[in-house]
Amino acid sequence: MFARLSFIAANRRVQHIASMKRTLLLAVLFLLLGGGAWYALNKKSTESGSRNSWDMDFAVPNTGDIYKIFLADRSGRTVTLERKDGYWLYNGKSRARLTAVNTLLETIGKINVWFIPPDASEKSMVKSLATEGVKVEIFDKAGKKMKGYYVGGVTNDERGTYMIMENAEQPYIVHIPSFVGQVRVRYMLGDDNWLDRDIFHEKPEEIQSVSVEYPQLKSESFRLEKVGTAAYTVKPFYSVTPVIKQPQRKGVPEAYLLQFESLGAEGYETTNPLRDSVTALVPFAIVTLQKTDGEQRQVRFWPVDVLESREGREYVDRYFTEVNKDAFMLTQHRVFGPIFRGYSYFFDGYKTVRN
Repeated sequence: MFARLSFIAANRRVQHIASMKRTLLLAVLFLLLGGGAWYALNKKSTESGSRNSWDMDFAVPNTGDIYKIFLADRSGRTVTLERKDGYWLYNGKSRARLTAVNTLLETIGKINVWFIPPDASEKSMVKSLATEGVKVEIFDKAGKKMKGYYVGGVTNDERGTYMIMENAEQPYIVHIPSFVGQVRVRYMLGDDNWLDRDIFHEKPEEIQSVSVEYPQLKSESFRLEKVGTAAYTVKPFYSVTPVIKQPQRKGVPEAYLLQFESLGAEGYETTNPLRDSVTALVPFAIVTLQKTDGEQRQVRFWPVDVLESREGREYVDRYFTEVNKDAFMLTQHRVFGPIFRGYSYFFDGYKTVRN
Protein backbone atom coordinates (compact mmCIF):
# COMPACT_ATOMS: atom_id res chain seq x y z
CA MET A 1 0.00 0.00 0.00
CA PHE A 2 2.69 2.44 1.01
CA ALA A 3 4.74 1.42 -2.01
CA ARG A 4 1.79 2.19 -4.27
CA LEU A 5 1.27 5.57 -2.67
CA SER A 6 4.98 6.34 -2.96
CA PHE A 7 4.84 5.41 -6.64
CA ILE A 8 1.84 7.66 -7.23
CA ALA A 9 3.50 10.55 -5.38
CA ALA A 10 6.73 10.09 -7.32
CA ASN A 11 4.80 9.96 -10.59
CA ARG A 12 2.99 13.21 -9.73
CA ARG A 13 6.34 14.90 -8.97
CA VAL A 14 7.66 13.80 -12.36
CA GLN A 15 4.53 15.11 -14.10
CA HIS A 16 4.77 18.41 -12.18
CA ILE A 17 8.42 18.86 -13.11
CA ALA A 18 7.62 18.05 -16.76
CA SER A 19 4.77 20.57 -16.71
CA MET A 20 7.06 23.22 -15.26
CA LYS A 21 9.62 22.50 -17.96
CA ARG A 22 6.99 22.87 -20.71
CA THR A 23 5.75 26.13 -19.20
CA LEU A 24 9.30 27.46 -18.97
CA LEU A 25 10.02 26.38 -22.54
CA LEU A 26 6.88 28.11 -23.81
CA ALA A 27 7.76 31.26 -21.88
CA VAL A 28 11.27 31.30 -23.34
CA LEU A 29 9.89 30.69 -26.82
CA PHE A 30 7.35 33.51 -26.38
CA LEU A 31 10.07 35.89 -25.27
CA LEU A 32 12.27 34.91 -28.19
CA LEU A 33 9.45 35.36 -30.70
CA GLY A 34 8.31 38.62 -29.12
CA GLY A 35 11.83 39.94 -28.99
CA GLY A 36 12.40 39.01 -32.62
CA ALA A 37 9.20 40.73 -33.70
CA TRP A 38 10.06 43.82 -31.68
CA TYR A 39 13.53 43.90 -33.21
CA ALA A 40 12.18 43.56 -36.74
CA LEU A 41 9.59 46.29 -36.27
CA ASN A 42 12.00 48.55 -34.50
CA LYS A 43 14.60 48.06 -37.24
CA LYS A 44 12.02 48.94 -39.91
CA SER A 45 10.92 51.98 -37.95
CA THR A 46 14.47 53.15 -37.50
CA GLU A 47 15.11 52.85 -41.21
CA SER A 48 11.80 54.43 -42.26
CA GLY A 49 8.62 55.34 -40.46
CA SER A 50 9.55 56.17 -36.88
CA ARG A 51 8.65 59.53 -35.45
CA ASN A 52 12.35 60.39 -35.48
CA SER A 53 12.94 59.18 -39.03
CA TRP A 54 14.44 61.67 -41.48
CA ASP A 55 11.91 60.83 -44.17
CA MET A 56 9.03 61.99 -41.96
CA ASP A 57 10.51 65.36 -41.11
CA PHE A 58 8.66 67.47 -43.70
CA ALA A 59 8.15 70.66 -41.70
CA VAL A 60 10.37 73.75 -41.54
CA PRO A 61 9.10 75.27 -38.27
CA ASN A 62 11.12 78.48 -38.55
CA THR A 63 9.76 79.80 -41.83
CA GLY A 64 11.74 83.01 -41.36
CA ASP A 65 14.78 81.06 -42.52
CA ILE A 66 13.13 80.33 -45.89
CA TYR A 67 14.24 82.57 -48.75
CA LYS A 68 13.23 80.59 -51.81
CA ILE A 69 10.50 78.06 -52.65
CA PHE A 70 10.34 76.11 -55.89
CA LEU A 71 7.27 74.16 -57.08
CA ALA A 72 6.90 72.12 -60.27
CA ASP A 73 4.48 69.60 -61.72
CA ARG A 74 4.66 66.98 -64.48
CA SER A 75 3.15 69.30 -67.09
CA GLY A 76 6.09 71.70 -66.87
CA ARG A 77 4.45 74.44 -64.82
CA THR A 78 6.78 75.97 -62.25
CA VAL A 79 6.59 78.46 -59.40
CA THR A 80 9.62 80.22 -57.95
CA LEU A 81 9.03 82.42 -54.91
CA GLU A 82 11.93 84.53 -53.63
CA ARG A 83 11.96 86.60 -50.46
CA LYS A 84 12.85 90.23 -51.09
CA ASP A 85 12.88 93.34 -48.92
CA GLY A 86 9.27 93.51 -47.74
CA TYR A 87 7.73 91.28 -50.41
CA TRP A 88 8.03 87.98 -52.32
CA LEU A 89 8.93 87.89 -56.02
CA TYR A 90 7.01 85.48 -58.25
CA ASN A 91 8.90 83.80 -61.12
CA GLY A 92 11.36 86.67 -61.20
CA LYS A 93 8.89 89.11 -62.77
CA SER A 94 6.31 90.48 -60.35
CA ARG A 95 5.19 90.58 -56.74
CA ALA A 96 3.54 87.48 -55.39
CA ARG A 97 0.17 87.67 -53.66
CA LEU A 98 1.09 87.92 -49.98
CA THR A 99 -1.88 85.99 -48.63
CA ALA A 100 -1.04 83.03 -50.89
CA VAL A 101 2.62 83.10 -49.79
CA ASN A 102 1.67 83.26 -46.12
CA THR A 103 -0.69 80.29 -46.52
CA LEU A 104 2.08 78.25 -48.14
CA LEU A 105 4.58 79.23 -45.44
CA GLU A 106 2.09 78.23 -42.74
CA THR A 107 1.69 74.85 -44.43
CA ILE A 108 5.45 74.33 -44.75
CA GLY A 109 5.91 75.24 -41.09
CA LYS A 110 3.17 72.99 -39.67
CA ILE A 111 2.94 69.99 -42.01
CA ASN A 112 3.09 66.77 -40.04
CA VAL A 113 2.79 63.02 -40.63
CA TRP A 114 -0.68 61.86 -39.67
CA PHE A 115 -0.12 58.13 -40.05
CA ILE A 116 1.94 55.53 -41.88
CA PRO A 117 -0.19 53.95 -44.63
CA PRO A 118 -0.77 50.18 -44.77
CA ASP A 119 1.39 48.24 -47.20
CA ALA A 120 -1.62 47.58 -49.44
CA SER A 121 -2.04 51.32 -50.06
CA GLU A 122 1.56 52.18 -50.83
CA LYS A 123 1.44 51.14 -54.49
CA SER A 124 -1.45 53.46 -55.35
CA MET A 125 0.08 56.29 -53.33
CA VAL A 126 3.42 56.01 -55.12
CA LYS A 127 1.56 55.99 -58.46
CA SER A 128 -0.31 59.15 -57.47
CA LEU A 129 2.90 60.87 -56.44
CA ALA A 130 4.58 59.86 -59.71
CA THR A 131 1.75 60.96 -62.03
CA GLU A 132 0.24 64.01 -60.33
CA GLY A 133 2.77 64.95 -57.69
CA VAL A 134 4.10 68.45 -57.14
CA LYS A 135 7.81 68.70 -56.48
CA VAL A 136 8.70 71.04 -53.61
CA GLU A 137 12.15 72.45 -52.86
CA ILE A 138 12.84 74.88 -50.03
CA PHE A 139 16.04 76.91 -49.70
CA ASP A 140 17.63 79.15 -47.06
CA LYS A 141 19.22 82.58 -47.51
CA ALA A 142 22.54 81.06 -48.62
CA GLY A 143 20.80 78.98 -51.30
CA LYS A 144 21.20 75.70 -49.42
CA LYS A 145 18.35 73.25 -49.87
CA MET A 146 16.50 72.79 -46.59
CA LYS A 147 13.84 70.33 -47.72
CA GLY A 148 12.83 68.47 -50.85
CA TYR A 149 9.66 66.39 -51.17
CA TYR A 150 6.71 65.52 -53.38
CA VAL A 151 3.03 66.27 -52.71
CA GLY A 152 0.52 63.84 -54.24
CA GLY A 153 -3.18 63.14 -54.11
CA VAL A 154 -5.55 63.02 -51.17
CA THR A 155 -7.26 60.35 -49.12
CA ASN A 156 -10.86 59.37 -49.85
CA ASP A 157 -12.17 61.58 -47.04
CA GLU A 158 -9.96 64.46 -48.29
CA ARG A 159 -8.50 64.95 -44.83
CA GLY A 160 -5.06 63.59 -45.59
CA THR A 161 -2.53 64.20 -48.36
CA TYR A 162 0.11 61.86 -49.79
CA MET A 163 3.73 62.96 -49.41
CA ILE A 164 7.12 61.39 -49.86
CA MET A 165 10.51 62.82 -49.07
CA GLU A 166 13.04 63.23 -51.84
CA ASN A 167 15.25 60.10 -52.15
CA ALA A 168 12.97 58.15 -49.80
CA GLU A 169 10.95 55.00 -50.47
CA GLN A 170 8.21 55.26 -47.83
CA PRO A 171 5.19 57.51 -48.58
CA TYR A 172 3.12 59.00 -45.75
CA ILE A 173 -0.28 60.54 -45.08
CA VAL A 174 0.25 64.09 -43.83
CA HIS A 175 -1.96 66.85 -42.46
CA ILE A 176 -1.82 70.06 -40.46
CA PRO A 177 -2.73 69.46 -36.82
CA SER A 178 -6.02 71.13 -35.83
CA PHE A 179 -6.84 71.80 -39.50
CA VAL A 180 -9.56 69.73 -41.20
CA GLY A 181 -8.96 69.33 -44.93
CA GLN A 182 -6.32 68.38 -47.45
CA VAL A 183 -3.25 70.54 -47.99
CA ARG A 184 -2.54 69.73 -51.64
CA VAL A 185 -4.38 72.87 -52.82
CA ARG A 186 -1.95 75.06 -50.90
CA TYR A 187 0.88 74.02 -53.21
CA MET A 188 -0.66 75.92 -56.13
CA LEU A 189 0.63 76.44 -59.65
CA GLY A 190 -0.43 78.94 -62.30
CA ASP A 191 0.01 82.70 -62.60
CA ASP A 192 -3.51 83.61 -61.51
CA ASN A 193 -3.00 81.88 -58.16
CA TRP A 194 0.23 83.68 -57.33
CA LEU A 195 0.28 87.07 -59.02
CA ASP A 196 -0.32 90.05 -56.78
CA ARG A 197 -3.85 91.39 -57.24
CA ASP A 198 -2.92 95.00 -56.50
CA ILE A 199 -3.84 97.31 -59.36
CA PHE A 200 -2.74 100.54 -57.72
CA HIS A 201 -0.36 100.58 -54.80
CA GLU A 202 1.08 104.08 -54.92
CA LYS A 203 2.42 106.66 -52.51
CA PRO A 204 0.62 109.96 -53.18
CA GLU A 205 3.87 111.94 -53.27
CA GLU A 206 5.14 109.67 -56.09
CA ILE A 207 2.13 110.33 -58.35
CA GLN A 208 2.75 112.86 -61.11
CA SER A 209 -0.70 112.75 -62.68
CA VAL A 210 -4.00 110.90 -62.82
CA SER A 211 -6.47 111.14 -65.65
CA VAL A 212 -9.97 109.67 -65.56
CA GLU A 213 -11.76 109.45 -68.88
CA TYR A 214 -15.48 108.67 -69.12
CA PRO A 215 -16.04 108.01 -72.86
CA GLN A 216 -19.81 108.33 -72.42
CA LEU A 217 -19.62 111.32 -70.05
CA LYS A 218 -16.88 113.46 -71.49
CA SER A 219 -17.82 116.62 -69.55
CA GLU A 220 -16.80 114.94 -66.27
CA SER A 221 -13.53 113.49 -67.55
CA PHE A 222 -10.49 115.18 -65.99
CA ARG A 223 -6.73 115.24 -65.53
CA LEU A 224 -5.17 115.92 -62.13
CA GLU A 225 -1.50 116.88 -62.27
CA LYS A 226 1.21 117.69 -59.75
CA VAL A 227 2.70 121.14 -60.42
CA GLY A 228 4.75 121.60 -57.26
CA THR A 229 5.24 120.32 -53.73
CA ALA A 230 1.72 119.47 -52.55
CA ALA A 231 0.32 121.61 -55.38
CA TYR A 232 -2.06 120.21 -58.00
CA THR A 233 -4.15 121.42 -60.90
CA VAL A 234 -7.33 119.80 -62.21
CA LYS A 235 -8.24 120.36 -65.85
CA PRO A 236 -10.77 118.90 -68.30
CA PHE A 237 -9.57 115.77 -70.09
CA TYR A 238 -11.09 116.89 -73.39
CA SER A 239 -10.22 120.28 -74.83
CA VAL A 240 -13.85 120.87 -75.82
CA THR A 241 -15.01 120.71 -72.19
CA PRO A 242 -15.52 124.19 -70.66
CA VAL A 243 -13.05 125.03 -67.86
CA ILE A 244 -14.65 125.44 -64.44
CA LYS A 245 -13.94 128.94 -63.09
CA GLN A 246 -14.73 128.18 -59.45
CA PRO A 247 -11.81 127.79 -56.99
CA GLN A 248 -10.48 124.30 -56.32
CA ARG A 249 -11.61 122.74 -53.07
CA LYS A 250 -8.69 122.80 -50.68
CA GLY A 251 -7.19 119.42 -49.80
CA VAL A 252 -9.46 117.50 -52.18
CA PRO A 253 -6.75 116.58 -54.76
CA GLU A 254 -4.48 115.31 -51.96
CA ALA A 255 -7.34 113.31 -50.42
CA TYR A 256 -8.20 111.90 -53.83
CA LEU A 257 -4.66 110.65 -54.45
CA LEU A 258 -4.72 108.82 -51.10
CA GLN A 259 -7.28 106.45 -52.63
CA PHE A 260 -4.54 104.97 -54.83
CA GLU A 261 -2.49 103.65 -51.92
CA SER A 262 -4.17 100.25 -51.99
CA LEU A 263 -6.62 99.22 -54.70
CA GLY A 264 -6.77 95.54 -55.57
CA ALA A 265 -8.84 93.16 -57.67
CA GLU A 266 -11.13 90.40 -56.47
CA GLY A 267 -9.39 87.94 -58.77
CA TYR A 268 -8.03 87.20 -62.23
CA GLU A 269 -10.27 86.39 -65.20
CA THR A 270 -7.50 85.40 -67.61
CA THR A 271 -9.36 82.45 -69.12
CA ASN A 272 -12.81 84.04 -69.14
CA PRO A 273 -14.37 83.28 -72.57
CA LEU A 274 -16.01 86.74 -72.60
CA ARG A 275 -12.69 88.58 -72.44
CA ASP A 276 -12.33 89.42 -76.15
CA SER A 277 -15.93 90.54 -76.55
CA VAL A 278 -15.80 92.67 -73.38
CA THR A 279 -12.56 94.45 -74.25
CA ALA A 280 -13.95 95.27 -77.71
CA LEU A 281 -16.67 97.39 -76.07
CA VAL A 282 -16.40 101.04 -75.07
CA PRO A 283 -15.30 101.08 -71.40
CA PHE A 284 -17.14 102.87 -68.64
CA ALA A 285 -13.91 104.51 -67.45
CA ILE A 286 -10.22 104.66 -68.34
CA VAL A 287 -7.87 105.57 -65.49
CA THR A 288 -4.28 106.43 -66.35
CA LEU A 289 -1.76 107.01 -63.57
CA GLN A 290 1.75 108.29 -64.18
CA LYS A 291 4.41 108.31 -61.47
CA THR A 292 7.14 110.90 -60.97
CA ASP A 293 9.70 108.38 -62.28
CA GLY A 294 7.83 108.08 -65.58
CA GLU A 295 6.19 104.69 -64.94
CA GLN A 296 2.63 104.61 -66.26
CA ARG A 297 -0.34 102.31 -65.75
CA GLN A 298 -3.62 102.41 -67.64
CA VAL A 299 -6.71 100.60 -66.34
CA ARG A 300 -10.01 100.18 -68.18
CA PHE A 301 -13.35 99.26 -66.54
CA TRP A 302 -16.53 97.62 -67.92
CA PRO A 303 -19.61 97.04 -65.69
CA VAL A 304 -20.34 93.34 -65.29
CA ASP A 305 -22.78 93.10 -62.38
CA VAL A 306 -25.57 95.66 -62.57
CA LEU A 307 -27.92 95.23 -59.62
CA GLU A 308 -31.09 96.95 -58.49
CA SER A 309 -31.54 98.61 -55.10
CA ARG A 310 -34.66 98.48 -52.97
CA GLU A 311 -35.56 101.90 -54.31
CA GLY A 312 -35.54 100.50 -57.84
CA ARG A 313 -32.31 102.25 -58.87
CA GLU A 314 -29.66 100.34 -60.75
CA TYR A 315 -26.09 100.31 -59.52
CA VAL A 316 -22.86 98.61 -60.55
CA ASP A 317 -21.45 95.99 -58.20
CA ARG A 318 -18.45 94.69 -60.18
CA TYR A 319 -16.35 95.50 -63.23
CA PHE A 320 -14.29 93.55 -65.70
CA THR A 321 -10.97 95.33 -65.56
CA GLU A 322 -8.00 95.33 -67.92
CA VAL A 323 -4.59 96.55 -66.74
CA ASN A 324 -2.15 97.82 -69.38
CA LYS A 325 -4.01 95.74 -71.99
CA ASP A 326 -2.48 92.69 -70.33
CA ALA A 327 -4.07 91.42 -67.10
CA PHE A 328 -7.83 90.82 -67.14
CA MET A 329 -9.39 90.95 -63.69
CA LEU A 330 -12.60 91.32 -61.69
CA THR A 331 -12.93 94.37 -59.41
CA GLN A 332 -15.57 95.61 -56.99
CA HIS A 333 -17.26 99.00 -57.07
CA ARG A 334 -17.07 99.32 -53.29
CA VAL A 335 -13.27 99.28 -53.64
CA PHE A 336 -12.80 101.42 -56.75
CA GLY A 337 -15.83 103.70 -56.42
CA PRO A 338 -13.87 106.45 -54.60
CA ILE A 339 -11.64 107.07 -57.65
CA PHE A 340 -14.60 107.41 -60.04
CA ARG A 341 -15.00 111.12 -59.44
CA GLY A 342 -16.01 113.76 -61.96
CA TYR A 343 -14.29 116.98 -63.03
CA SER A 344 -16.70 119.15 -61.03
CA TYR A 345 -15.97 117.19 -57.83
CA PHE A 346 -12.75 119.15 -57.27
CA PHE A 347 -14.34 122.63 -57.30
CA ASP A 348 -16.49 124.70 -54.99
CA GLY A 349 -20.18 124.20 -55.65
CA TYR A 350 -19.65 120.83 -57.37
CA LYS A 351 -22.60 118.58 -58.13
CA THR A 352 -22.53 114.85 -57.38
CA VAL A 353 -22.13 112.82 -60.56
CA ARG A 354 -23.88 109.53 -61.08
CA ASN A 355 -21.50 107.12 -62.82
